[in-house]
Amino acid sequence: MLCSPGCFSLYRCKAVREVLPTYATGVDHAFEFLTKDMGEDRWMCTLMLERGWRLTYCAAAGDSTYCPESFNEFYKQRRRWTLSTLANLVLLVSEWKRILKNNDHISFLFMLYQTCLVCSTLIG
Repeated sequence: MLCSPGCFSLYRCKAVREVLPTYATGVDHAFEFLTKDMGEDRWMCTLMLERGWRLTYCAAAGDSTYCPESFNEFYKQRRRWTLSTLANLVLLVSEWKRILKNNDHISFLFMLYQTCLVCSTLIG
């Protein structure tokens, strides 16, 4: 798993403390705007993966959230999420050596798969 959506997530305090100094930095460039402001939950998870933390899914968890009610709202949400997802995947792929070194839960084949996803998205 590469992202835990904000309202549906629980994080270890130790993990948050490790990433908070980087997570709390300001935005200076357009790429940072895509990763930090348009997909803040995804960026926090990317930072955690870089430091060796594992993200897991729990099917028994329950929560509720606001969902778009019109196609226009849905389209704007997906457009924003697509840009932040792509930006975070680029960040993840660009740091592949460090991620493989720090995170035992991620393999080279998985990183290769993510690289293929980034390339196919850019081509598409």
